[in-house]
Amino acid sequence: MRLVVDSGSDLTLEQIKELDLYFLPYGIVIDGVNKIDQYEISNEEVLNAIKENKHPKTNQATMDQMKKVFTEIATNKEQAIYLAFSSALSGTYQTACLVKEQVKEDYPDLDLTIYDTKSASMGLGKLIIDVHEQLKVTDSFEEIDQFIKDKLNKIRHLFTVKDLKYLASGGRLSKGQAFLGTLLNIKPLLHVEDGALVPIEKYRGSKKLWHAIIEKMQSENNDFSNETIYMTHADDLEEAEKLKSLMLEALSPKQVVISNIGPVISSHTGSGTVAIFYYKE
Repeated sequence: MRLVVDSGSDLTLEQIKELDLYFLPYGIVIDGVNKIDQYEISNEEVLNAIKENKHPKTNQATMDQMKKVFTEIATNKEQAIYLAFSSALSGTYQTACLVKEQVKEDYPDLDLTIYDTKSASMGLGKLIIDVHEQLKVTDSFEEIDQFIKDKLNKIRHLFTVKDLKYLASGGRLSKGQAFLGTLLNIKPLLHVEDGALVPIEKYRGSKKLWHAIIEKMQSENNDFSNETIYMTHADDLEEAEKLKSLMLEALSPKQVVISNIGPVISSHTGSGTVAIFYYKE
């Protein structure tokens, strides 16, 4: 059984190759030039463009890209699962379902199941990694399907951004919700609710924010000893490391893994973003 993933997962090309995943990269447009995520543009280039007051735009994977991958799955007679980026943040899931039906006209035996994960960044990446590990335990579709549905009910996303205007301008957050986090050192805390980005609260300074995050995680899971917590950041490793130290001390997780937010997601968050992904009980 093979997994199909897209740019919404924030997995690196190295991880995608190591896990032997089918990959549907998005496009990123800067100054009218479209570049393919991971292959032709890095997150550093995206963040530099934002600092230069340019406004990167993202394009979901094309129907042609999907048709090529889905046809390959069919001709190889593989069983595949596509864990797609949240439908509340992108049209990728809906497009994939449409393309699947088109491919099935020529390949009626196409064995592809598409999930709207309602997840993003390493929330989706964590799910993909865990499903890949579970496939080493069982090749039963029924068991994998139940595993995925169980994890989708438990995955949690918490994050903060330096400036909410990037999320608002990209349509990922309503302008009415984009309260000014840059004023008076106010730090917004957001999460993903039913696949969409939703503000939770505002805090005065990073220290109060980090402790609020720890308290929220403790309230949702009282045993992280077997849990790998994933963190991503956009040009803010120092703050991510501070939060990691607090989590290691307060939660005693199995491990905490920090990585960069990928080019597509950072196009919408801007720099100064720190995100945390874990399972609630």
